[in-house]
Amino acid sequence: MSIIEDKLKLLPDSPGCYQMRDANNEIIYVGKAKNLKNRVRSYFHGAHNAKTTRLVSEIVDFTYVITASELEAFVLEINMIKEYDPKYNIMLTDDKTYPYIAITNETHPRLIVTRNKKVRNQARYFGPYPNVKAARATIDLLNQIYPLRKCYNIPKKECLYYHIHQCLGPCINHEEIDYTSYKNKIASFLNGDAKEVLDNINQKMLDASKNMEYEKAREYRDLKTAIEDTIAKQKISINDLTSRDYIGVYADDDEISINIIITRNGNIVQNHQTIINKYDSVDDETINYLAQFYQANTKPKEICIQNFDAALLSKVLDIQIYEAKLGKKKEILDMASFNAKFNLENKRNIYKNQVLKKMETIDELGKLLGISTPRRIEAFDNSNLYGEYPVSAMVCYIDGKPAPKEFRKYHIKTVVGANDYESMKEVIYRRYFRLLIEEAKLPDLIVMDGGEIQVHAAEEVLGSLNLDINVVGIQKNDRHKASKLYFKGKFYDVDKNSPIYLLLADISQRVHDFAISFFRSSKAKGLFSSILDPISGLGPKRKEELLKYFINIENIKSASKAELKKAGMPANLIETIYNYFHNENNN
Repeated sequence: MSIIEDKLKLLPDSPGCYQMRDANNEIIYVGKAKNLKNRVRSYFHGAHNAKTTRLVSEIVDFTYVITASELEAFVLEINMIKEYDPKYNIMLTDDKTYPYIAITNETHPRLIVTRNKKVRNQARYFGPYPNVKAARATIDLLNQIYPLRKCYNIPKKECLYYHIHQCLGPCINHEEIDYTSYKNKIASFLNGDAKEVLDNINQKMLDASKNMEYEKAREYRDLKTAIEDTIAKQKISINDLTSRDYIGVYADDDEISINIIITRNGNIVQNHQTIINKYDSVDDETINYLAQFYQANTKPKEICIQNFDAALLSKVLDIQIYEAKLGKKKEILDMASFNAKFNLENKRNIYKNQVLKKMETIDELGKLLGISTPRRIEAFDNSNLYGEYPVSAMVCYIDGKPAPKEFRKYHIKTVVGANDYESMKEVIYRRYFRLLIEEAKLPDLIVMDGGEIQVHAAEEVLGSLNLDINVVGIQKNDRHKASKLYFKGKFYDVDKNSPIYLLLADISQRVHDFAISFFRSSKAKGLFSSILDPISGLGPKRKEELLKYFINIENIKSASKAELKKAGMPANLIETIYNYFHNENNN
């Protein structure tokens, strides 16, 4: 929940669509918000009914897409629900809930409102629209302006619409009629280019008002409001059926954020977000990532990307790639770019918060022990099997976070049998004698994954090296869980819910796992090597190559000469190894 809490603090005061995810990273709920910060936070604070409580109990993470308006967020919510069918959005998956405006592709086309977006006379669809009344009012207006057919079936004689010039009368006009211009103007209008029409209505409203025809002026006002509501800019839907991906890229000195908005059949159905390390140029790293992405995912017909040399990518993917400059494509591309930038900045802020929390924790640990803040902590643990294959491991934490590059492994060389005390003395001596020789940075605190005895072992060695380094021991209970701290002859109780306890428990578990992993590896190699020792000419490197290739001794025993060759063995050794395992005396 700590990651969720960090993300909650950085939610924007913006509209958007959010996706709740479970432990399998599956989307289990999609919602829209006028204010993402307020809406998403509400799930994790305060009381809920039983259904919402059940939903929240399954949430492990959440993602979101920032939009320009609540309407855009709503339409994106619709599309994502249809695409993912989340388990907690059952009641929202019915297509009939959301209407479209369509221009039919009949010989004499009509304007219709439909709730089912299916191929109907190869209609061209616009929407979906949240307000069906406004959609119908807009169709009424368009039917007044553009003389498309109004009747479902063409009658045998003209009707009123023909006489008031709202229909070209295909019932009596048997010549071929070209509707292309009207269809294009209607499509332009429904795509948001309504300025000319709205200006015309606005003028009529003003004229009616001047002539004191207030009822007519009110009708024009209501009509104008309905149109604005219907064609309110919806970047979320683009009214062509081309499958197209919009890719936003944003980079800083260390990382590259990529946001891919995926559209199918004119609707956004998915938003893919990732942040990758920047080792090469932004273009090269992005091309490499996208090439891999589209090997694993369906390629669209087109890709829109901003400020990017797409020639190479276009050749690799065999896709048309370009930068949208105008209209809704440009707006969706801008949204992808904005979200890419926001995602990287958000990650940075989350990281800063985590660093601050870690710093606060090691500050508290220093205060508890009465020492300065231990910014560099090194922890040790031993592992062996009844004295066989004894090893030790050291992990390092810097500013409260693990630093894997500083981790070290040790084979115990001077101690015979299972002797934790002497093994720890050997490792502490080897570690800090070397740091002294190299004049390397010493830790502020040493943590022994054991109690009082191991602390004394470390302090004895450090004293012989004239080193003054604080050493704390993690005392374990019967269940091998951290229970107390031992420091300077005293035991300290630590609240199991405190950040200090959680940090030390993490250090203890990590060094224990690291030591066990090294022990198992050493044991496997030891057993493996001992069986191979009698084979003449087979040195340690060749043994390791065999171990990596065959995994276990049984596979080597049954290996053919050809398989031994594949494992990298030279010709003379192939004969020796093969003959050794096929000699009855050696089986």
